[in-house]
Amino acid sequence: MKVRWLAAFAVGSLLLGAGVACTEHDVGPFHASVPPMPAAQQAGHPGDTGKVLYLRDCAWCHGAQAEGTPRAPDLRSGTRGPADVDFVLRTRRMPLRKPDDPMRRNGATTAYSDRDREAIVGYLATLDQAGPPLPVLSPNPPPLSQGAELYLANCAACHSSTGIGGTLSAAQQAGAVSPSGPEPFAPAITSSTRQEVAEAIRVGPGTMPVFGEKTLTADDVNAIAAYVKYLGRTADPGGLTLGHIGPVTEGAVGWLIGLGLLIAVTRWIGTRSGEEPPPKGEVPE
Repeated sequence: MKVRWLAAFAVGSLLLGAGVACTEHDVGPFHASVPPMPAAQQAGHPGDTGKVLYLRDCAWCHGAQAEGTPRAPDLRSGTRGPADVDFVLRTRRMPLRKPDDPMRRNGATTAYSDRDREAIVGYLATLDQAGPPLPVLSPNPPPLSQGAELYLANCAACHSSTGIGGTLSAAQQAGAVSPSGPEPFAPAITSSTRQEVAEAIRVGPGTMPVFGEKTLTADDVNAIAAYVKYLGRTADPGGLTLGHIGPVTEGAVGWLIGLGLLIAVTRWIGTRSGEEPPPKGEVPE
């Protein structure tokens, strides 16, 4: 009996060891959050890095040729192109843990280096993507007054005049694939870089509309990106920021704190100028 148990244990150990060995040397597919090894070790030469990373982390949902699957849209038609891919990777909206997870900033568990991100974008660009290219921003953007005017006219309705975001009631874009449904809010953009803002304007992520070159020129995009960057580092010499929400919080503070102090002071004055309190031990008539 003992011999049989020992034999079964030995066979099980051998099978387990063989399974582990096969798992360690298998090259995919892998979950995006648990990469098997650095891409540089898998690529045959530097030009293969983008392809290896895409096939490892993205192809299971988007297809080996970026043609799309029931789990995710293609990356070659519409506004999906270099700017779109760079935006979702730069802001860590992709790759998702599960296809039905909401696509939000910093929601991905994999953070690519600039070099790896550029490699993925470069590889997908070889697949004849129809979307807009990467925006080129000038180191000397237009004046902030121009950016403020354009931002207030085109962006503030959703992202608020201070860039802190707001609630949405719009439906999902026509043809968009999002099992989790449309986002119920416009995200804050005060932490976005100029490049991220410019890319979002051109590709329209989520429920955001697409602003093509006929609507906003390259100079306009440059101005808006510079102004949004300014919103993220504004000084507040007038006092507390109160969340940069505006007159709502300012009015609430005025009523709650101001009126509360007024009642307290009135009560204190009335107590000091009114009747003296009765001596201890005596009951007032």
